[in-house]
Amino acid sequence: MDKSEKIIDDEVGRLSENIQDSNLFLDPQSEKKLVRKLDIWIAPVMTIIFLTAYLDRANIGNAASAGMTEDLGMTSGEIGNAVTLFYVTYVAAEAPCSLVLKKFHPSRMIPLLIFCWSCVLIGTGFMHNVGQLYASRLLLGLFESGMFPCLGLYLSTFYSPGEQALRISYLFVSAALSGSFGGLFAYALLKMDGVGGLEGWRWLFIIEGCASVLVAAFTYMMLPDDFEHARFLNEDEKSMMRVRAEINARYNGKPDFDWEEVMRAVRDPKLYISCWSQFMADICSFGLSSFLPLIIRSFGYGVVTTQLLTIPVFFWASAAYIVVSYLSDRWKQRALFMMAAALVTAVGYAVNIGVPMDQRGVLYFSTFLIAPGVYMIVGLNCAWLLNSHAPYYKRAMAIGMNQSIGNTAGIVVGQIFRTKQDGKYLMGLSGSLAAALLAVLGHISLYIYLRRENTRRQNLTEEQREAEITAGKSGDFHPDYRYAL
Repeated sequence: MDKSEKIIDDEVGRLSENIQDSNLFLDPQSEKKLVRKLDIWIAPVMTIIFLTAYLDRANIGNAASAGMTEDLGMTSGEIGNAVTLFYVTYVAAEAPCSLVLKKFHPSRMIPLLIFCWSCVLIGTGFMHNVGQLYASRLLLGLFESGMFPCLGLYLSTFYSPGEQALRISYLFVSAALSGSFGGLFAYALLKMDGVGGLEGWRWLFIIEGCASVLVAAFTYMMLPDDFEHARFLNEDEKSMMRVRAEINARYNGKPDFDWEEVMRAVRDPKLYISCWSQFMADICSFGLSSFLPLIIRSFGYGVVTTQLLTIPVFFWASAAYIVVSYLSDRWKQRALFMMAAALVTAVGYAVNIGVPMDQRGVLYFSTFLIAPGVYMIVGLNCAWLLNSHAPYYKRAMAIGMNQSIGNTAGIVVGQIFRTKQDGKYLMGLSGSLAAALLAVLGHISLYIYLRRENTRRQNLTEEQREAEITAGKSGDFHPDYRYAL
């Protein structure tokens, strides 16, 4: 078979523009077929899992707008507390989950977590007071905590850096679609109000929980631990995967757990810049996913209309995000798209804050400005982080810390979306506007930091390069490693 002279690290991460390992060549057409096969088998499973997770965590907004608060005698502050409590356990367990994923096997650990939170969700449908809601949110946060860091890390073991942003976008597109499905399910299930003596919002929790049990079983059957155990790959394709892994071997570190790799992540300043951006982005994201039904209802729409009006907002966000992620991979850019998305989102919040409540059409239009950028700045930041950290356990700690610190935003969101002023969630909307602008500050800072480091490495003499390698610089600190910008 004719072999190409193309080396597979001209990807977004540009891991090395200088490597000339002549024995590590792949046929481009064969590799494209391999990646398409991964997209058929791996990406859909990841997408279904993440859609399920987001649907199950965000349905509190649909339930609240459908009568749960009145039935349980809750105040708006108590709804905020319930949202906050989810993130208390969610944040605490994220980093540990990402570190133990390899040890406990993705094919077992991920389905088990899904099954556990499914049981919690079913139980939520039978709660009778605020205390039980609080307990269910704590447990739901605990079991969902491992999903994104584990899925992001898992995808990075199948896809090369230049392929990751688009595939991670599938996760966040599914998160956006969960809002549409959540509104659609809520609309349908509210018609079950009174069936079996249960309110419609209770059926929302129960049926979504049962559906999640099926997803857990599906995941257990479909998810391989790694490419060596992937039944859908033939031997030739596994050989190609080994070559792809070998190309990046110098950055991948030792296969066994290594505390030094973990501590390198903790000591890395660029991780904390990424965490800053993630925290700000998540303030916008969690406010949108948890409170959009309540925000739209505050415009003066009825319960059923509110559920239906959330659907096009999230569909638009999904479509816009998938296009931007494709362009981000194609043009090998992260910061540019993230800054533009954050600024458009900020404009949307400003419109929502400034327009009077009697202009419902304009207020509703503002949600279409807000939603796409929210998912873009969250998802692209995660892809950027995965491209910027190596080897495996450094990346695992980095994504775990990024998600843990970023998701503390959920605690903030639950407290700022508490009361309405002049009919609006003014504090929450203003806080989200500020967060979108502060996220841009993080994007600019990280871009400058990484560009300077790439330039420094590009200008090293051969003697300086060899000296850094001899000094033990490895992973993303290796002088040949190039950061995505």
